Amino acid sequence: MGGEVAFQIDRVVLAWSHLEALAGAFASVGLATDYGGIHTNGVTHMATLGFGDGSYLEIISVRQPGQQAPVWQHHIATSGGICAWSVSVGDVHKVSDRLETLGMPVDGPRSSRRRRPDGETIESELAFVGAEGMGSLHPFMITDRTPRRNRVRVSGSVDGSGLAGLDSVVLAVPDVEAAASEFQRVYGAGEPVDIDVGAFPGRTVRLHGEPVALTSPSAGDDWVARRLRTYGPTPCACLVRSTDIAASRDRLPLTEPARFGDREVAWLDSEPLHSLRIGVVPG
Repeated sequence: MGGEVAFQIDRVVLAWSHLEALAGAFASVGLATDYGGIHTNGVTHMATLGFGDGSYLEIISVRQPGQQAPVWQHHIATSGGICAWSVSVGDVHKVSDRLETLGMPVDGPRSSRRRRPDGETIESELAFVGAEGMGSLHPFMITDRTPRRNRVRVSGSVDGSGLAGLDSVVLAVPDVEAAASEFQRVYGAGEPVDIDVGAFPGRTVRLHGEPVALTSPSAGDDWVARRLRTYGPTPCACLVRSTDIAASRDRLPLTEPARFGDREVAWLDSEPLHSLRIGVVPG
C-alpha cells in the first residue's frame, strides 16, 4: 500500500463479555490462548492466539461483570466478536501527521502499557484513525516502544495446526464503493475487485493487492445489515492463512470449503466460534 502505511495486519481484536468463556471456546478446539495480563486502565484484560508470522488474535474483555470498558464497550457488553484490527508502523507520530493532512480524524498517538503475568511491562503508542470508532473501519496504528516479541509470542497450541498468520480482514460497510474510494485516497489502496463469497449476502469486493475485503448488505435484512445497525462499520470476519490445509482440517472443526473469490475458505464451525466468522485459507 502506498504512503507511510503498509497493510500487513498486526492483529484482529475479538470482544467478549467474559474473557474466560471465549478463551475456553478456543481451547475446546485445541487452540489454547495465552493470557496477556491487565491493561493499565485496570478494567480490561486480554489473551492472545499468536501465529508464526507475528500476527495474532486478541481477546479483550472487562475483568469484572458490569464494568465499563474505555474501549469497545458495546462490543464487549454484547459479545460482539471482531471489533477492530491494527497495523504496525515504524513511527506512529509521522503517520498520524500525514493522515491528518489528508483530513482524517486521528485520536492520538496515546501511550499504552500493560504488565504481563510474568511481570514484563509492554509499552507502545497507538493512534485511532477515522470517525467510525477505534479500529473499526480504519485500522488503528501501533508503534512498539518495547520489543515486539515481548508483546506477543507464538502460541504453543498452533503447533501442528498449519495456522501461520492472519491473511486478511473483511469489513462490513454500508457502501463498498464509498469505502473503497476512501481507502484509495487515504492509503493508496488498490482497485476494488468484485468477488464471489457465499457466506456474505450482499456485494463483496477485495482491494487489489491488499489484505482487505469490503462487504455490504443485500437488499434484505441480512446479518450484515443487522451488524451495521448494531455496531456501525466494523470488521465482520477475518481469514487465517494455513500452510497445511490438511493438518488444519484434521485439527480443527471446519466447514466444507466454499468460494472466497479465487480461493477457497473453510470457516471455524464450533459455537461460539462460528459466530466470529474466522476462516482458514491456503497460503
